[in-house]
Amino acid sequence: MSDIFDYIQPDSLHALIRQYSEVLDIPVSILDEQRKVIFKHPEKSPRAKSERRELRIKDNSIGYISVPSSGRSPGAALDFIEQNLTEILSMGYEIDSLSGEVARNYEEMSLLWQLTSRLGVGLDSDKVCRVLADEAMKICPSRNVSILLLAETPSRVPKTSCIVTTKEDEVPENVPFFLPEVSLGEDAKSASMMALSAAHGLMGEVYKRKEPITICDVAKDERFEGFTFPIKRILVVPLLVEDDVIGAIVAGDKLDGEEFYSTEIRLIMSIATECAVSIKKALLYDEIHDMLFSTAEAFSLAMDAKDPYTYGHSKRVSELAAGIGESMGLPADTIGKVRLAALLHDIGKLGTPEVILGKISNLEPDEMEMMREHAYMGARMIENIKRMREISTWMCHHHEKFDGSGYPSGLKGEQIPLPSRIIALADYYDALTSDRPYRKALTKEDAINEMKAVVGKHFDPAVYEHFLKVTS
Repeated sequence: MSDIFDYIQPDSLHALIRQYSEVLDIPVSILDEQRKVIFKHPEKSPRAKSERRELRIKDNSIGYISVPSSGRSPGAALDFIEQNLTEILSMGYEIDSLSGEVARNYEEMSLLWQLTSRLGVGLDSDKVCRVLADEAMKICPSRNVSILLLAETPSRVPKTSCIVTTKEDEVPENVPFFLPEVSLGEDAKSASMMALSAAHGLMGEVYKRKEPITICDVAKDERFEGFTFPIKRILVVPLLVEDDVIGAIVAGDKLDGEEFYSTEIRLIMSIATECAVSIKKALLYDEIHDMLFSTAEAFSLAMDAKDPYTYGHSKRVSELAAGIGESMGLPADTIGKVRLAALLHDIGKLGTPEVILGKISNLEPDEMEMMREHAYMGARMIENIKRMREISTWMCHHHEKFDGSGYPSGLKGEQIPLPSRIIALADYYDALTSDRPYRKALTKEDAINEMKAVVGKHFDPAVYEHFLKVTS
């Protein structure tokens, strides 16, 4: 068992506790092993219910930190004091400039707490990049702050981009490029148009060294190859995930005309580290999401290929259903699921004989029963995929009718899931406006008139109103 005074002199500890209290604007106490107060600041602060956190150095308990449990973020305050004090005691820091050190650490910690709350729990790379650019601009207001992400092949470079290379019109093959995802500031428009090679130059140096680089005068640095806008001072901070560069923060020309200071660079490095992991997760999510939709589209095309009359039907229904969902103000995540469910709504027809799908005359009762099974069968095909279980339910009920006369379950009104009601209407409209074996396609006007006659019977009136807005 150790004593806290094995690591720090009493006067220094007292000064440190006072500094924590003043920076955090709350009473702070240090307790010994028996939880008796060693130091408290302010000394005459009123008694109040408190929260404690054990202090440990090299697995040895040396005392406790205590702050009031009411008021501003006691847990966050304890986190900060524990981390900062443990670091100071473990490293044997000289406590000569406590004020500056504690204030700087607290500023960094506060910035990261704020950043975490702004990022939330969603997986949206664009949102994370915008938050990162905004925070970097707050730390050092500049003519431009850009977040660039790495594109692995030149084919991903937009045609509108200005490729910056050492030799005019030369584009290296199989070399990553830094492409602007978000740009802020006076030069944002020009900055958003450039593509920077990771093979050479300043960006190549950052890509290779994986460390921040700042230049006070780019005209005197041969590594700088030029941007699409004039610039003198520059700061480039790589976005690193497990030692891999996935992008960079580029800030150019602070508005106050000063150079980029070490404190600013340290803060930007902190938020870069925090955001890089979120960006990587979001990009992986986007990749999986695109793969899922590509697979679903392949299934829908396989279905459509069985019947030339319905080719492209599923994709059109998917786009219309998503448009109706957007008009109704559904969350983006729900709209994405609606799009996917609509894309797969007829997948169960893969098990329906082609002779039935292409029959011109009326179907016999047993044939109709077999045709109707496609909604249920399609749902069965994907219901065991955990993340698609909800979607399978929507697919299963896309032939239910608002008055309860549909199939397979005869659900009525709001018993029918809203996404199913949306897909049902989109499906019906596309069927009316497409050629079928038993009739020619109707015009848009004729189709809408026919649908109007069964609103409230076949379709949800509210969904129909938004359908009209989307198709007007």
